[in-house]
Amino acid sequence: MTFWQENYHFIKDVYDMRHQKMAEWMENVEKAIARIMADKVYTSAEFKRERDNFHALCKDLERAEVKKWLAQILEILMAERAKDQKKNETEKLDITIKKHEELIPTVTKTQVMVDLYWKCYAYGDELKPHIEFLDGIMMSSTRDIAPSCVENVDELIERQEKSLVQLETKRGVVKDLIDKGKKILEHPDKPRFLEGHVQRIEIGWDDTKQKAQDRLKLLQETKDAWVGYAENNESIAAEFEKAEEEIKRVKKRFNLQSALDDLKKRQDIYNGSNNTINKLFESINANFKCMCITLPDDKKKIVEKEIKAVSEKLEVNGRFKDKVDKLGEFCTELKNFDSSLKAIDAWKDKATSELDDIRNSSGNMLPEDRVARTMDLQEDIAAKCEILVKNAETEKELLPQGDKVPQDAQDFKDELTRITKYVTDLQAKTKAECDKYSEDVKFWAEYRTGIKEFTPWLGTSEKACIEGLSKPSNLDEVKALNEKVNGFAKSCDNYLKVLMAADAAAKKMTTHGEADKEVAALKERFDKVKAVSDSWVAKVDTLLKEWTLLDNTVTELNQWVAKDKSAEGENQFSLEKMESTLGELKNIFKQKEKLVDGL
Repeated sequence: MTFWQENYHFIKDVYDMRHQKMAEWMENVEKAIARIMADKVYTSAEFKRERDNFHALCKDLERAEVKKWLAQILEILMAERAKDQKKNETEKLDITIKKHEELIPTVTKTQVMVDLYWKCYAYGDELKPHIEFLDGIMMSSTRDIAPSCVENVDELIERQEKSLVQLETKRGVVKDLIDKGKKILEHPDKPRFLEGHVQRIEIGWDDTKQKAQDRLKLLQETKDAWVGYAENNESIAAEFEKAEEEIKRVKKRFNLQSALDDLKKRQDIYNGSNNTINKLFESINANFKCMCITLPDDKKKIVEKEIKAVSEKLEVNGRFKDKVDKLGEFCTELKNFDSSLKAIDAWKDKATSELDDIRNSSGNMLPEDRVARTMDLQEDIAAKCEILVKNAETEKELLPQGDKVPQDAQDFKDELTRITKYVTDLQAKTKAECDKYSEDVKFWAEYRTGIKEFTPWLGTSEKACIEGLSKPSNLDEVKALNEKVNGFAKSCDNYLKVLMAADAAAKKMTTHGEADKEVAALKERFDKVKAVSDSWVAKVDTLLKEWTLLDNTVTELNQWVAKDKSAEGENQFSLEKMESTLGELKNIFKQKEKLVDGL
């Protein structure tokens, strides 16, 4: 028995122990790899411990001596052992060695990853102070502020400007860190957390700078609002005082051109004042709106009261406008008053010329034309007198009254008096002139009344003459026609009296040539109608007599025939008498027919 066989159990225990140690080492390496490649994001200190542990386990990665020793010892121990045992032990060792060989590439790759991950963690450590710096700037740029005065705002602006200077100072360092992180990100096996680190510094830098700039802008706008609020309050107070002074300067002027020029001036001043005050008040509200973003509640209530007090003073715009509007109404009335006086002044000269023309041309004018023109002029003068009465009422309302009247107003009063006196005198002269022809007016009216009554009848009568008489068919119709033509003849006599009365009235006028011509023309037309009427009366009268004779003869003949029959008891009568009577009836009937045809 050899040494190995004699000490088999002891050596086997040593072999098993070293074999077990080899297996445990590989298991520890796998665990270390699993921890390193886990999804967990370590702190740099935690990862450093994992890295150092992994490196310590991988110092003798090949384990060549151990594998060689295990193989040699196993071969010696199994030299005299059963084949089954030798096979089992050899398979176990082969499994261990194969596992080790498979583990080496994983460990090699992990060693590379460990170095990459460590760079990433080191990069995170390098970022940390800068991120903390950005967080500090971000916090100072986004925290609530409540400055209560412009001095507080100045302090905040100074701090914010320093923060921006600090940011600008670190721009280069941060840019290098961002570039460094992007460089590492190019590695295909980079850890997922690295991208978050790079984004945090890159986006954090831009966001922090933007927030810092926004806060500085807000602070500067707030300062401008504080300053503007104070300045605008002073300015609007001064504008209120100026408006009050300008209201006192709005006064009536009685020279028309001066009044219109002054109105334009006051309107321009009001518009300028109104626009300035409104814009200042809008600015004050805009200032307050900006201030409210940071203004404390207690200070906000104080400012609101101040703005309310300012808004109450805006009523000065309304009073100013009302005063200027009333001045505008006064100027409009004054202008209308002036225009009315000028219009009547221009008219009175034409009216005077018309009266002179009536006087100078009276010999060449028809009396009816002279009367008509004089009456028309009187009506025109009366209308102008009514306007002057209204102007007098307007003058009392528009112009000052009493002893001390401004000269410009007195000029209007004097002009009204002058024009009123002139028109009144003209009215009296025209009336006197018209009175000379008052009888002509009376006779003219009588004449025209008669003509108006006669002319329609004449027209109707002429139409009846043209239409002629209807032809009667029996004695009753002849009698009715006789009444009609006799009535027509009587109306001719009556309307001739109307025409003659009109002619008599016209002949009483101073001149009546035109009337004479008209009467003569109407009389000529009347004579034609009268001639027709007389002809009708004669014809119908003859016709009535003939028709009556015919009717009487027929009646007589009938009575004779009836009497002769009753006396004899038979139809015995004189043929000679019958023939004579029938011949007479025949002649009468022919005459009647002739007369009817002649109607």
